[in-house]
Amino acid sequence: MLDFSFEPYRQEMIEDLKNFLKIESVKSESQPNMPYGKGIFDALMFVQSTAERMDLECVNLFGHMAYVDYGYGDEMLGILTHIDVVPKGDGWTMPAFEGIEKDDRIYGRGAIDDKGPCIAALYAIKALSDNCVQLNKKVRLIFGADEESGWADIDFYKQHEPLPDIAFSPDGEYPVINAEKGLLHVILTAQASDADAGISVKSFCAGTRINVVPNKAECVIAAPISTIQKSIGSYQCPIGASLSAQDAGDGLVSIVAIGKSAHGSRPEQGINAAAALLQYLGTLPLSSGEASQAIYSLANKIGTYYHGEPVGLDLSDDISGKLTFNLGTLSIKDGVLSAGIDIRYPISVERKLIEEKLQKHFGAFHIEYKHALGSHFVPEDSPLVTTLKEAYSEITGEEAYCIAIGGATYARAFENAVTFGSLFPGQPNVEHGPDEYIEIDSLIKNAEIIANAIIKLCE
Repeated sequence: MLDFSFEPYRQEMIEDLKNFLKIESVKSESQPNMPYGKGIFDALMFVQSTAERMDLECVNLFGHMAYVDYGYGDEMLGILTHIDVVPKGDGWTMPAFEGIEKDDRIYGRGAIDDKGPCIAALYAIKALSDNCVQLNKKVRLIFGADEESGWADIDFYKQHEPLPDIAFSPDGEYPVINAEKGLLHVILTAQASDADAGISVKSFCAGTRINVVPNKAECVIAAPISTIQKSIGSYQCPIGASLSAQDAGDGLVSIVAIGKSAHGSRPEQGINAAAALLQYLGTLPLSSGEASQAIYSLANKIGTYYHGEPVGLDLSDDISGKLTFNLGTLSIKDGVLSAGIDIRYPISVERKLIEEKLQKHFGAFHIEYKHALGSHFVPEDSPLVTTLKEAYSEITGEEAYCIAIGGATYARAFENAVTFGSLFPGQPNVEHGPDEYIEIDSLIKNAEIIANAIIKLCE
């Protein structure tokens, strides 16, 4: 069991995390030796320089990821983190990329997902090294760089490096997440040319990432402003988004919907502005143009539901719960409508069934599958899970148990891996939303738990 304190590292951890959060490590256009863009490359350089300052060797895999090794042994324990983040999004009350310390919290995009846990894990290894803890396995702390997008970094790693025998990812919740739903990202496209007359949709813009509940949506329609203002005044949004209309000139009206961000795997925790605006447009007497017909179809088949009920996807099982269905992006531009949908399906459901339902109900659209991950499950009585539960209970004094999530973590990339932390029971889920933060005490506690888990798994 852990027999040293992390209090001597507290201030260093705070300062390192604040500096880490100043790097806008959002995926961008590839450059030479920067496969995921300059921001992510800079974040990898920060991790490497921080590790080397701690006298820990850090290997950079050609910009795809980095890792720190500690200890020796024929077996490897992997700790799976990531340094890339989703875009800022709307609704922040403070800077998203300045690393603000306030009220015993550190704010910034990535504070909890996943830069805070990166720093906690790095200091866990530093503390083990400082205290000369001997292990019987190699510990490899992996800093991924494409977790929020396509996992190309994991593909690169598997092609060039040995796989861990056991692993955990501090990229979710405590105590232990041993089941993750399947994931499917779908793009629906259709022609959406302007209509000649009547109320018609000219443009639509909502969302930055499929795996985020959009908190703002805006469209421009051709309609009398008085008609739309009267309509919105009497309209009651079924999920509580606020809608407003303004005269945009030349017979056009701009309509804005404001909702609440959340992670795409938990759409019920947000208010989907794109879905809300789509549903409202579906109540208007739109013209007979292609854009209008596509809007009507999506309003009827997606609407403001969280579980795909209109298209027969209200599926569930006892281990992983209900399927979730999130409209993450929606745009009408240059005569083309594009809708991005994030689906997380129960571990007992086959992907083939999902695709059959989508084809049946969205056959009029072009359907493209952008990103897919199978479900993942590790039995609760496995040595890995039972040991992690003990490591958690020893530090927190709380009973440990297993939970299932819709989120997709690196744990599912390896056979004998689970998600372990970093959010404690009762804490709000703030990842992917505005004013993301990590509590400083939680940052320290995470380092303690990770260090204890390493000791128990590798003693």
